[in-house]
Order: sequence, then structure tokens, then C-alpha cells
Amino acid sequence: MMNYQISDWVTATTNQDEMLHGYVESMDVLGGLTRIYVIASDRESTIGKVMEVSNQDVKKLPPSSLDIEEQVRSLIDVSLAVRDEMWFLELTGKLLAIQQNESKRSERDQLPSLTFKNRLGVDQL
Repeated sequence: MMNYQISDWVTATTNQDEMLHGYVESMDVLGGLTRIYVIASDRESTIGKVMEVSNQDVKKLPPSSLDIEEQVRSLIDVSLAVRDEMWFLELTGKLLAIQQNESKRSERDQLPSLTFKNRLGVDQL
């Protein structure tokens, strides 16, 4: 089952065990192949080329909030350039929401500093 579509960012492994990172350019559902435009690979000669890999060897990458934040910042620049105040306000609201979600996530991911002692009283960490 494919959980990705054209233009999604993916990672894949070729039959020669090469790692690929890129985006889906096209898919051949009947043939079971996906064509990926490669932006990074452990074999430099494949970078910038389209590689065909088996659908089962393709994994969709999760969206990165950093990428989304950078995209919103770029759109804010465009809204300022075209002097669209409503769009600017909408985008700055989205940017604030993204930043608040990111700060909540980082607070949640932080582990409290714990020290453990064994029966002999010696620190473990």
C-alpha cells in the first residue's frame, strides 16, 4: 500500500542498496515502480537524476515544522512586497501558531534531570 503521492518527500533504497532522498516525480502503480528525483544519496552520481525504485522500498517523510515555518516566513515577505495587509495578518497568525506549537513540543520533549543511585550510593548517570 502506497502512503505517498506525487510531489511528496520520500526516502528509498534501490536494488543496489543505495539510499535515496528526494521527491516523487511519478508513479507506475501497475508496474509497482516509483520515480524519484534525487536530491541526496550515498552515491553522488545519482544526485540530480530520476531513479526508479520499487514502491515497497519508498517511505514518505513526515512534514518538517521548520520547513513549514520557513515557507510561511517567505510568504510573509511576499505579502509585504505586494502590500496585502489581510494576507500578512493571516500569515503572521499562522507563524505564531507554528512557533507556539514548536515551543510546547520542545518543552514536552525535555526530560527532567534525574540522578539515580545504586545501593552503594554511586551515581549511575
